[in-house]
Amino acid sequence: MKDLLMLMKSSPFTEVQSIIIYCKFQFETDLISRYLCDNSISVKSYHSGIPAKDRSRIQELFCSNKIRVVVATVAFGMGLDKRDVGAVIHYSLPESLEEYVQEIGRAGRDGRLSYCHLFLDDITYFRLRSLMYSDGVDEYAINKFLCQVFTNGMNSHGKLCSLVKESASRKFDIKEEVMLTLLTCLELGEIQYLQLLPELKVTCTLNFHKTTPTLLADKDKMVATILKKSETKQGQYVFDIPTVANSIGATTIDVSNQLLNLKMRGEITYELKDPAYCYTIVEVPSDFCALSAHLTKWLSEVENCKVRKLDRMFHAAVFAVDVCEKTHGCNGSLHTPCLQKNILDYFRGDDNCDVPNKIGQSSPFLRADIKVFLQSNLNAKFTPRAVARILHGIASPAYPSTIWSKTHFWGRYVQINFQVVMEAAKAELLNFAGKDVL
Repeated sequence: MKDLLMLMKSSPFTEVQSIIIYCKFQFETDLISRYLCDNSISVKSYHSGIPAKDRSRIQELFCSNKIRVVVATVAFGMGLDKRDVGAVIHYSLPESLEEYVQEIGRAGRDGRLSYCHLFLDDITYFRLRSLMYSDGVDEYAINKFLCQVFTNGMNSHGKLCSLVKESASRKFDIKEEVMLTLLTCLELGEIQYLQLLPELKVTCTLNFHKTTPTLLADKDKMVATILKKSETKQGQYVFDIPTVANSIGATTIDVSNQLLNLKMRGEITYELKDPAYCYTIVEVPSDFCALSAHLTKWLSEVENCKVRKLDRMFHAAVFAVDVCEKTHGCNGSLHTPCLQKNILDYFRGDDNCDVPNKIGQSSPFLRADIKVFLQSNLNAKFTPRAVARILHGIASPAYPSTIWSKTHFWGRYVQINFQVVMEAAKAELLNFAGKDVL
């Protein structure tokens, strides 16, 4: 942060009226914003964790030159109507050249000279590269996920099904947004296996107040079904909304409206929990293994593409810093010509070509450390991917950072290729008595 402050206090940035500083993480934007503010710079942080009303206000202040600097994640700048941004500073390495070009393109739209500065360090690159593997899913997990998705729909075409987000995410060790991606693929792929419906809190806990449940059930078909389908806990009725909807041939919207109507009449009060993905089965897959393999391959290709894009971004930046011979207009820390050439080569050429990177491909201590880690956690059931994530310091639904960051192996091998760590973990798990390799 001191380097950033020195940059902000030096020419030409002291003369620039409006500056955007891009960071990768929300906590970074807040930290840097406070630091700059403490050093007499007019600044606000901007990210998706800030309420929408406050974000709009910050953008308005920036556009009207009431604040000089915005420290933001990529959430800032979409649709930004400000032509006189004089500088864009990347405190964190962008994840791709596409992202970099888009963000620096927000400077100099008024035709005046503007400045772009990128802070580059290996540690940030290693960390970002690790995070590219945070969405990965193994084929066996996708197979289990598909079995869960279609279990309720084997003989229920057209019936409403649901998948509770939090519990399913933990069970399969798949992030919620990745589960949604998989469900979307099942809806929009070559074969439509399901139709997604609006998300819903599916567990309802209900109390009766006016009329007794039995009398109300005599007058109301939905209430009668609720009594049949509920578990009673301390006088409360707990039931699954999709189950009730299917039983009475109604939609979840119908059930929700009827519950609200009963509440307005003073008959009941209720609470909803367990946000879930809702869907109806259109067609049950004939071959779960083939579909799992297809989805796994697609997710792997997406993952590899993200890694390649980050490598290309890092390579372009490293070339400017370490390789550029400063013979075509580059001088000092100004590398516009060589960066432009690398960017043009990237967009004109084959983005699948390999580029050099600084990621290690081996470590003499890796296998030994994995063995010690497994021996220290005899009660946990690991997969190679789960072990690799922990050694790369990547949290997942089944292995949250609140628990696993306490091990001294957390993030120890962030500088070693994730795939290499995963293969080593697989080998050790095979050798480790009592551990199943999945």
